[in-house]
Amino acid sequence: MNIEIDAGSKEWIESKGNQLTVKTLEVKACCAPGVQELVAVPGKPKTLNNYHEILIDNLSIYVQKNIRSKEKLILKLSGFSILKSISAKLQ
Repeated sequence: MNIEIDAGSKEWIESKGNQLTVKTLEVKACCAPGVQELVAVPGKPKTLNNYHEILIDNLSIYVQKNIRSKEKLILKLSGFSILKSISAKLQ
């Protein structure tokens, strides 16, 4: 899997312990079809069996196995101060 990450995102992940988990989150509604979103959270997943570990520099990025590996994963930092977070999207 090809991962695109900028310097600001790398610094933020390093400040959170050098580990990031990217997984899918399924949102279901009563009257509409379910929607799947990618979520990036700092830290290591509890069960490593369901994730691929990708090393970039000194960062460990854990990507859930059901995410398509042929696409490019883009990690981007957004927000300010203590409200910063990483967003993940496939391209």
